Amino acid sequence: MGREIYPAMTGGARALKALDVLSNNLANVNTTGFKADRAAFTLHAPDGAANGDESEQRLANAWASLDGMHTDFTQGSLQETGSASHLALTGLGFFQLEAEGTVGGVELTRDGSFQVDAEGILVSRSGQAVLSDKGEPLQVGHAGFEIDEQGKVRVDGQDRGRIAVADVTEIERLHKVAGNRFQLAEGQKVTVVGGSLQQFHLEGSNVSPVDSLTQMIALSRYYESFQKSLETSSDLDSQLNTVGHIDR
Repeated sequence: MGREIYPAMTGGARALKALDVLSNNLANVNTTGFKADRAAFTLHAPDGAANGDESEQRLANAWASLDGMHTDFTQGSLQETGSASHLALTGLGFFQLEAEGTVGGVELTRDGSFQVDAEGILVSRSGQAVLSDKGEPLQVGHAGFEIDEQGKVRVDGQDRGRIAVADVTEIERLHKVAGNRFQLAEGQKVTVVGGSLQQFHLEGSNVSPVDSLTQMIALSRYYESFQKSLETSSDLDSQLNTVGHIDR
């Protein structure tokens, strides 16, 4: 094959990966507290060439690498649910969930679809205790409870603690797990900060279905153009092979 296949191959690989990321975003459009991902790439081309024409050799050795997945942490819209155990954060910050065996012993999330377990402790849907600003599980009991905008929990007028709203250093280093939870990287620190909470509400996904579908259509066409380039190159090679070898 000729040298024209290399831009098509690397461009197609980038488009395919971007489509995978967009597909995952769209699959989580209804996931509470989900934050959209973005794929970032770099096109590499060596500075020198060992043999042959330099420009051809540079093109032949070009490749695309995935720099990483970058998460968009912008606010999702709030949705009223009517459930006392449902909480939404407005502005920066995360809820802290107890998670043994992880860095810092916690996971972070914007998903406030909590519930009360058999022992009267506020937990996530996966059963992880929601931590207070003292790093302890919150006992809310089975009677009615109130949580104000500062995260203070009251049961029958008695204070039961305050929900921790955490911030982290180098937020881009967080590792996403299970769609809407995040784990700390080695060396990251968690700081408990003041945050604004809304009881009886949940934060929706920040994925825009319309924007994502528009991007997906554009990327699909982009990917198809690279496929056609590869097919054209293959057809040309087949035709050239029928008349003999021609150096290019």
